[in-house]
Amino acid sequence: MHFFKKTSLSKFSLFLLCCFSMIFYTMTGNATNKKDPMSIWPKAELGYKRVVIQLPTLKDEDAYRVELVPQKTMKADCNHIMINGKIEIKPLTGWGYEYYVLSQISQPASTRMACFPAVTQSKSITIQTDLSFIRYNSKLPIVVYIPKDVQLSYRIWSAAPLQNAENK
Repeated sequence: MHFFKKTSLSKFSLFLLCCFSMIFYTMTGNATNKKDPMSIWPKAELGYKRVVIQLPTLKDEDAYRVELVPQKTMKADCNHIMINGKIEIKPLTGWGYEYYVLSQISQPASTRMACFPAVTQSKSITIQTDLSFIRYNSKLPIVVYIPKDVQLSYRIWSAAPLQNAENK
């Protein structure tokens, strides 16, 4: 110890120690901490894909709701096609968040009108689900797992100002 006090070697060794610690700190990833924010959500299962909706910040988010609209593209004629599905709400264990899984998609049902001319074209058919509106929250993403052959759209609904009811 006495040797380091009398020479400039102590300053140099302190400088080297700082440099090595900074390099080690940076290489281990602690300095940048660029962890993927989606890593807490489960990976999509085979045949499914994960869709993430990040909502913009709004002034009064309690007055808004989100409707999920899954759709399947298929060949159709003039008949009306209906498809039913179920969206399950699942908890993200350990986090207190929820995610949604579209499952149990039924076979398409159709009206049986005669179409003249009998022309088919590609149409986007909405899958009817029993899921009601989702609370609007711009701080958390809406994570939905859907089959790979399904597209997901969404609608933002807003509430009108309250009206007073009158006694008559």
